[in-house]
Amino acid sequence: MENTASLGIQAFISEVAQRGGRAVRLTHSRRNPVQVWGVGDDSCVVRVRTKLDGDWQARKQDGALDTDDTGSQFWVFVDLATSPEEYFVVPSEEVAADIHSEVDLWVKEVPGRTRTGSHAIAVERVEHGRARWDLLGLSDVKDPSRKPVGAVAEPSRPKLVPITRTKKSAVVEEVVDLRLQVVADFEGYRLVGMYDEQTGRLEITRGPMEGRRFDNPTVAANAVASHISGDVETRDGWTFWQIEGADRAPLGSRRAG
Repeated sequence: MENTASLGIQAFISEVAQRGGRAVRLTHSRRNPVQVWGVGDDSCVVRVRTKLDGDWQARKQDGALDTDDTGSQFWVFVDLATSPEEYFVVPSEEVAADIHSEVDLWVKEVPGRTRTGSHAIAVERVEHGRARWDLLGLSDVKDPSRKPVGAVAEPSRPKLVPITRTKKSAVVEEVVDLRLQVVADFEGYRLVGMYDEQTGRLEITRGPMEGRRFDNPTVAANAVASHISGDVETRDGWTFWQIEGADRAPLGSRRAG
């Protein structure tokens, strides 16, 4: 099962091709950056955020541009719940300023809050970027006959292609994360993780304890819940974590038997 982020990136890459450009996923960051070449062959780096329902999820730390290790010029918000999919293109500076302003208000509400954890972005905040393909140097008119480079199987095509970026060199590789994306809501925080059904390990990819890996979902749930509450918490990881998607089924529904 492909996770929401990968589905959104694949949809975006296909959309770029249909509008006369090309795009490849970069692998130097876990923030889902994609390099885009427009009709005129100028390029830029974008961060892609995807949702199936509700709001898009970013980080409170994204309110500071110096935390962006992708070197992005734009964010692209992909809504897979609509038919056809909708895309909102917003300059990175605007996204950072908007998040910073919202987090300022959130911090002032309760003394002691810190600028960490997930941050929801509603469609109203990016509405002005709807279908702004011109910002990426792409055509307003689609040609569905155009396909992304590599969309058709090419056995001889190398997987890695070196490219030159303005900030630092990177390696381009179209990567699909086969782990299962899971989410949990706890004391006002939205947690996102990646669960490996082969090994049973779970990595927290957004929210408190981001980047930490745990041997199983229950260990992860106990650790992050205790971290947030400041007390010892005992949670059943198979119900604490839910599968990302419209149904939000508990992770335990994937267990054999």
